[in-house]
Amino acid sequence: MNKCWLNFSFIALALNMTVVSQVAVAGQPEQVKPFISDIEPRSIADQTQDEDDNGCVAERVSDEWVDGLRAETHSRLCNTAGWLDGLFGDDEKFDGEAFTGKLSIGFKQDEIDGLDPRIRVRINAELPNVSKRLKAFVGRVEEDSYIANTEVNEDRLNNVGLKSTNDEDSEWLVGLGYRTPNEDSNGFDVSVGAKLSSGVSPYAKLAYRYMFRMADDEFLRTTQTAFWRKQDGFGISSSAEFTKLIGDDDIWVTHGSVKYTEEAEQIEWFADTAWHHSLSDKRGISSSIYVRGEEENPVSVPEYGITLTYICPILRDWLFMEAGVDLRWEKDEPGRSYKSAAQFGLQFEMLLGDYYQHRKHR
Repeated sequence: MNKCWLNFSFIALALNMTVVSQVAVAGQPEQVKPFISDIEPRSIADQTQDEDDNGCVAERVSDEWVDGLRAETHSRLCNTAGWLDGLFGDDEKFDGEAFTGKLSIGFKQDEIDGLDPRIRVRINAELPNVSKRLKAFVGRVEEDSYIANTEVNEDRLNNVGLKSTNDEDSEWLVGLGYRTPNEDSNGFDVSVGAKLSSGVSPYAKLAYRYMFRMADDEFLRTTQTAFWRKQDGFGISSSAEFTKLIGDDDIWVTHGSVKYTEEAEQIEWFADTAWHHSLSDKRGISSSIYVRGEEENPVSVPEYGITLTYICPILRDWLFMEAGVDLRWEKDEPGRSYKSAAQFGLQFEMLLGDYYQHRKHR
């Protein structure tokens, strides 16, 4: 399997494989910037180790601004992970050499909903003073999809999911979780935490994940989740994703998920099928067809749509541009015609360390 296919496939799919321990920060530009910039490297290092010897100082490979921006971003986010680990003690040394992450920033312009600026930051780092089997989470995310484990395509530009996911604003969440160790990422994981914005609101979830390897080029990932959060009560969700590798350049993915909560008192569902094609090394296109709806909706298929996304490196092999369109058709009542709406998006993604290679081996 050639390098071209490997590079693009893991960028296009962004598979949510297990990490030993993870800190994730996600949110809007004006809310994330203070969180990162207000933490000085020295104050972080004072609570863990001196930043000169914790492995977080990234080498600046040239004097150009883009390389300086990446080195500074890498150092600050790595030290943020080290600072968080230091809150749980200093018996173990934080290893910044194992740090990887990514920063995504962009916008969506919707024909109906208007402009939606977005920024996402995800960090993968071992936190030895927390536990080698615990993962810590701090971030501004779509609360519903994160807690219910119904996130689709992680931080990709055209990540359509359950209807309630799009209806909710992003919220600040903090939490700790434990996942049973398994080389195939199978088993149970438990996490507890709280929403911090708009008042403290706790949550808890228990999930069971299993990957069925049907052939060398086919596998099925399933996730069953029971969760609770203060405003919705108890809920359950189930998702499955089938992946088929076609030659060296193509991947076919079919995904489906359902969710039920005490608050909604109805089943919500989503399904899509996507094709990812590698055009060359780290450059490719993706397209998908999706449908979604709710049990109590009088329209059997209230919404369906298609997406098209193009991704390519710019300036450096660790900096990517992603552009895409989402065309959808919606209907509120039986007997009425579907109304169309279009959405355009543009996003830039900076990789810190070998982010996707790190995930591939999990």
